[in-house]
Amino acid sequence: MSYDLEHITSRQLEGIIHILNQCTDSFLYIFDLSNDTFFISPYARKLFDLPEEKIENAIQQIQKIVYKEDQASFRAEIDLVSTGKKSDHNLDYRWVNRNGKPVWIRSVGKLLPNGDSDNKILTGQISIISDEDKTDLLTGLATEAQLRIDFGSVWTRNQNVSGFILKIDIDNLGSINDQYGVMTGDMIVSKVGDCCRKVCSGIAKAYKVSSDEFVCMNLSGKSALTAQKMYENLRREIAEAESGLGYDIIFTVSGGMVAFLNDTSQLDTLMRKVNYTINSAKGNGRNNLATYNAANYTKYLRDIDFKEKIREAIRNDFAGFELYYQPVVDAKNLYLDSDKTVLNVIGCEALIRWTCPGYGLLTPDEFIPILERTGMIVSVGRWILRTAFTQCAEWNRVQENLRVSVNLSYIQVKKSDIIRDVETAMLISDVNPKNVTLELTESGYIDNGEELQALTEAFSKLGVNVDIDDFGTGYSNLRYLQYLKANTLKLDYTFVQKATAGNEGDRKIIKHITQMAHELNMQVCMEGIEERGDIEKLVEYGPDKFQGFYFGRPCNNVDFREHHLRPDVNKDIYNKSQH
Repeated sequence: MSYDLEHITSRQLEGIIHILNQCTDSFLYIFDLSNDTFFISPYARKLFDLPEEKIENAIQQIQKIVYKEDQASFRAEIDLVSTGKKSDHNLDYRWVNRNGKPVWIRSVGKLLPNGDSDNKILTGQISIISDEDKTDLLTGLATEAQLRIDFGSVWTRNQNVSGFILKIDIDNLGSINDQYGVMTGDMIVSKVGDCCRKVCSGIAKAYKVSSDEFVCMNLSGKSALTAQKMYENLRREIAEAESGLGYDIIFTVSGGMVAFLNDTSQLDTLMRKVNYTINSAKGNGRNNLATYNAANYTKYLRDIDFKEKIREAIRNDFAGFELYYQPVVDAKNLYLDSDKTVLNVIGCEALIRWTCPGYGLLTPDEFIPILERTGMIVSVGRWILRTAFTQCAEWNRVQENLRVSVNLSYIQVKKSDIIRDVETAMLISDVNPKNVTLELTESGYIDNGEELQALTEAFSKLGVNVDIDDFGTGYSNLRYLQYLKANTLKLDYTFVQKATAGNEGDRKIIKHITQMAHELNMQVCMEGIEERGDIEKLVEYGPDKFQGFYFGRPCNNVDFREHHLRPDVNKDIYNKSQH
């Protein structure tokens, strides 16, 4: 007989748990995270002040019996499981019993498969941890439970701590388990544990805090330099261990370290910092040590805050997001009047800005990387396309041939059906395709010129223009340039600035790129024009368009219409006056 766990009801689960609770000393539980209800063995109520067997408002009720120092860990763990970032739950922490004493418990559980349902149900067991459970059986090292006791005793005595926490992570344990088996993986864990114990001798205490992570903690005032030397010694010990295995198995460790002096922070606060540093070490190629940097950590926390605020903005119809527009002028006919006071603005580039609650107006450099890392660039990118195309259609009723260009992120292109997104935006806005330009940055396609070629051809079939943005910033695949269905090469700001500053080599390169583009029936837009002298130096190369602060900084749609939009009837008057 088999049971379909995806379709079993909560009431049926509670019945099963009620029966099984009579067969074990542990407390079995069901935690319905979606409805915030908690069902636990009635025997747990004998030890802990739980209101009833089935608890409503469960997180709030359980939080009441969680020991104060462990409440942040409990809430963080539940958040990770409820948001789907973890499917397994395993946490040692403390509940306060009916006598007001903290009792160490080990709570383990797993999310039940839910099919197409949005409900998240965590089921598992809670056990009271004995002193023996505070020692890891595989390595003989103290566990996280003991680490918390040790830290808490020092903090309680002094109300602050001085020393360091060095966290060690085996980089490739999962691959070792897959390739050689779990027994070999356990052997590696045991050896790393021995190495940690050896380098900690007389300096710090070693703990095993998870399947592949260790902590070396000193609370007697040792410095960051001591921790750095410990990590180097650990790497040497591991190298010797590899040698003893005949180099049949290669394994490395990453380290993250935070040092502190008279710090009043609780353990969980310090562990969040050390977890950040070890993730930084892994992000920098692994097998290295990262030291806590307050400025970087502040930026990391700021990015997390940004991420949540961006999600909220997207849910609220992209509240706070706005497009700014920077004018693009005709380089061959800069002015519409003989007095050279009215610029010949033939288009603009749409640039996103975001007014973030608590931070104010932000530039793309501050939030675009977050959008790309999280995949939210797809949703925001669609909003940009619709908004820019709609604005273009509106302005074309005043200036018929004004073009609006939109940057497409490489990540946006890779993670979305970009052709369909562009078609949808065109349909919604009813924009004239010939007045729309999509800008692609060639650097994203260095290793796949065929992909860039196929993309430009697909856009060309839609009737829209394609510009290659930031051309010349790095390696430029000239071989594919002749095959691209691109209308314009945009020469990068830094490239142009070097040429205007007198760099003869860059000036020659700009000259030949412009000539080559024209021979391939492409136009050239030179970005970064900041003063009149830049124009005089560059005009001899025959560019088709200019863009830069000299002609106008990015501005919102109201200011752009007021300062840069030229009704076609006025342009006719300007043209007649010149004749």
